Amino acid sequence: MKSKLLLLLLASAVGFLSGCSSRVSEEPIFDRYYLTTLKFSLSSDILDIIREGETEILSQSESVVASWGEDAAQGAFWFNMVVFDEEELTAVRKYAFFVDERLPSAWRPGIFVEPSKLRFDGEYVFDAETLEEPYANDNVKKIAILRAALGKYADDAGQLATDSQVLNVSTMMVKRAINTVLTKLDASPGLAVRLDEVGGLAFDHMLLDKSRIRMLIEGDIVKIKVKCGNSWFMWKDFAEHPDVINM
Repeated sequence: MKSKLLLLLLASAVGFLSGCSSRVSEEPIFDRYYLTTLKFSLSSDILDIIREGETEILSQSESVVASWGEDAAQGAFWFNMVVFDEEELTAVRKYAFFVDERLPSAWRPGIFVEPSKLRFDGEYVFDAETLEEPYANDNVKKIAILRAALGKYADDAGQLATDSQVLNVSTMMVKRAINTVLTKLDASPGLAVRLDEVGGLAFDHMLLDKSRIRMLIEGDIVKIKVKCGNSWFMWKDFAEHPDVINM
């Protein structure tokens, strides 16, 4: 009886490990995001690094380029997107997105499926007029800049959204997440003080539950990070994630 139990446990462990190893990882997607340096990277440089082999598809407009992909079997899809100044041809905004749509599950024979999760990173060169406007206070400024950042993203992604279902759905998911944050901040503006803290601002995503957002303003650069889904926080708090700490 003990030997049968041991065999069952070993079989479950092997199934779990093999399942984990075959999962789509968001790390290579965001590694490419970090290769773009705003105000320095040129469009010619980005075209060489944004696409990952033949598994991704490149979409372009006059000033926006995106590489996107999906793994239907694993319910994952993603993109990297860079926006260029039309005169200088240098990067002025960049975005990366990843979502795992698989539904929450408990242990099944030999398999453990994590809950769904979403991650979005965005970085912007902002104009001095927006940053230096005489806002009533710092919280009002943060909310205004977050709303402006969402507007810029919507305009940028909108140029390519009709190119694929992946980009269209991804665009809607990012807008929904940030709009949820803005709704919370409109109701309680004082919570904006948490946006630049390493622990970020907590909010509840309509589908993915526990979520966090962090926004930093460094000179004329604005950085945003969003993570939605309980599985992000099962082992470490948001404030302990290396990519959050090193924004």
